[in-house]
Amino acid sequence: MTSKDAPPPDEIRRSPSGRVPQWVLDEAAGHKVEPIPFRAAPTTSILDRPKSKTQRAAAWVKGLSVVALVAALIVAANHFGLVPRPPGAAQQGSSPGPPLGYEEATSRILPAPPTASGPGATHYRFLDEQTGGQGPVAWSPCRPIHYVVRPANAPSHGDQMLTEAFARLTTATGLKFINDGPTTEAPSNHRSPYQPDTYGNRWAPVLIAWATPAEVPDFGVDIAGEAGPYSVQAPTGAYVYVSGTVYLDPAKISPASPRISEGVARSVVLHELGHLVGLDHITDPHQIMWPRGNSTGLTDYQTGDRAGLGILGQGACHSDV
Repeated sequence: MTSKDAPPPDEIRRSPSGRVPQWVLDEAAGHKVEPIPFRAAPTTSILDRPKSKTQRAAAWVKGLSVVALVAALIVAANHFGLVPRPPGAAQQGSSPGPPLGYEEATSRILPAPPTASGPGATHYRFLDEQTGGQGPVAWSPCRPIHYVVRPANAPSHGDQMLTEAFARLTTATGLKFINDGPTTEAPSNHRSPYQPDTYGNRWAPVLIAWATPAEVPDFGVDIAGEAGPYSVQAPTGAYVYVSGTVYLDPAKISPASPRISEGVARSVVLHELGHLVGLDHITDPHQIMWPRGNSTGLTDYQTGDRAGLGILGQGACHSDV
């Protein structure tokens, strides 16, 4: 058995979820450990459907909570364990859902962003592709994306960081986001994207929660944020995102944190919102969607990030979901 195939020794530290973070493996092997490994892979959720061989081969990468995508490709998957993924929303017609086309306009609400170009403009990846190579799964640009924030545990500058990050996300995608205010809803691995008793007869707004390690076990180790969208399938066969979650660790994203500066903390929020709208990790450290940490002082989306976000912002309208 080679070293990459061997399971980690029993004495190596694990997170409460059973995951062994890469920094622990590096430290145990005597390698230099960077001080700020924090970015989790998205907790994206999409309905099960046939995948191409390429998609199947890459599927485990998207489910891993890793500190470096490059390391994830080198170290065997059983060194980490999978991050729990929320269940996908049920297809309409087979389970209850809101009225079709709620708040859907006949055309996009905001103008599409300009096409990003220049060095790094091809450095982006999508969480999910439509079957048949018809582009990425995306949100409808013809309806607003609502979100709620659980204020419990929030750092003092949490609201400001979210407001600024959503403004940058709007600029990059041309998608409209609406803050519906506070909520008491807690993080869950089994969150339903349709909660009429709580949010009315519509898709549940995106839940943003400042979570604790008791609620998100990997926050107890090296992760500062987890996020991802939920999708449903339209009658045409296309998939569309309708809800999602963003969980942030206030102990790390805080002015008092000894490990993460305010600039890095802001980049974490941008990174997780990138996951929310459909971006995956990449291996270019000069993009916000690089998962290992902000070692280059990034405070806004870069060319590759903007190129991918711009494409995600040009999804189809969906009055049929």
